[in-house]
Amino acid sequence: MAYGSIHNRKPLERANRISHSTVIANPVVQELLETISVPVPADPATLKTVLKNVPLVNNRQIRAVVAIDGSMREVSVRDEFPSATVTFFTFGPVLFKLEALRELDSQPFIAPEDLAILKNIQRYALALPTRNVARHGQTLRESVRQSLHEFFSSKSGDNESLYVSLRWLMFRQWTRGGIKQWIIPSCPYETCSNQDIVFSSATPDVQNCRVCGNPIYLIDTARFHERIDEDQGASGISSYVLSLCEQMVLVHLIRSIWQMKPSLLREVLFIKDGPLACFGQIAPFSKPLRELVNFLANQADPNDPAMRLPLVNVVGLEKTGAFVEHAASIDEHMDTGSILILSDEYIYRYVVPGNSSGGGAYGHNTYWGNKVIFKAHDGNLYVATVPMKDGLSTDPDYGDFINLTEVLNAIAELRCSMYDNALIPVALANRLVSLSEVPSTRILETFARQIIMG
Repeated sequence: MAYGSIHNRKPLERANRISHSTVIANPVVQELLETISVPVPADPATLKTVLKNVPLVNNRQIRAVVAIDGSMREVSVRDEFPSATVTFFTFGPVLFKLEALRELDSQPFIAPEDLAILKNIQRYALALPTRNVARHGQTLRESVRQSLHEFFSSKSGDNESLYVSLRWLMFRQWTRGGIKQWIIPSCPYETCSNQDIVFSSATPDVQNCRVCGNPIYLIDTARFHERIDEDQGASGISSYVLSLCEQMVLVHLIRSIWQMKPSLLREVLFIKDGPLACFGQIAPFSKPLRELVNFLANQADPNDPAMRLPLVNVVGLEKTGAFVEHAASIDEHMDTGSILILSDEYIYRYVVPGNSSGGGAYGHNTYWGNKVIFKAHDGNLYVATVPMKDGLSTDPDYGDFINLTEVLNAIAELRCSMYDNALIPVALANRLVSLSEVPSTRILETFARQIIMG
């Protein structure tokens, strides 16, 4: 790593202009490059055999849409110590009725006040110490843990805390069966030898370690503390914290509707910005999420108890990444109103390198839905993740997805012309919760400095 200039009085250390020759001449590097393979372009003839048409829906059940998005920014809190940083998070859902959108769509001109009906949102805000800062008398790790605990246990008005929904998910409280406990492999305090700390539906949100006596929080089950280093900081957990928060808001809403009136879930489409997946540190939460949607997809029809009634409508939409790039490459070969259901064989051959015989469906440790590429009748192209009725599949069929026809028809109706392949609720959610580079970062930086430095 090159030397910098602390006081801007001396030049930066520049890299050697011929060091690349050492890399190029290295036989180990050459051997590695010879073994690397990349996905091949999709064969148009193959595409024609796997594309399916999406039926139109006349009597639509979905009447409302909830889009969930989030944003974060890391800001410096001291000019003379720029590595001291705090990260701000903001996230929340946008809610509106499809009928309101249809009324706007029929108008020749949309006034700014008309859009007010589309902006019903509950915003959440969180701040975490990230590097070289800490709460008074605590380490960085303890500071992050307590901050997360306070956020998840806090209530907004008459609303319940996110801890209530986190418990509902972790301990499968929608059913009498299933896993009813969650184990943390070791105490979050490095000097403690305690292992296998158990949380269950009967334990409080905070319990004291039986060895060191320090508090262990329910949010410690996400094991964020394992990725926090006192020297390197906590920046490595920021994206995982935001992802968990977004998905817990989704669970929070599903749980609230389920307890109020389960049949209402059938009328709501939940849209998550990004795939339906829990990556990295929060990967273990993908399993109870799969169990939750599987439970909601197999409810008894009140009119015919012998029939199953899938209640949940959930979709994750991707804006970037390998699957979005692949979708763009096959766009011209897809007819409008068609769908490409991605099997493991297809994914590992045309999208990402891998082995379809690896012993599990693609993303079996992280995803709670399978991927599809959908081209709407207006030509917009979407990479979507939709839950399955019975867990992930290596070779999913159209009928394996939960309410796929209804979900895709609703997506097609939510088109937004502001951006490529955009949806109105996702664009609005992003607009309302995103933290921009300018001026948000500068304002948050000033705000944090004023509070911290007094």
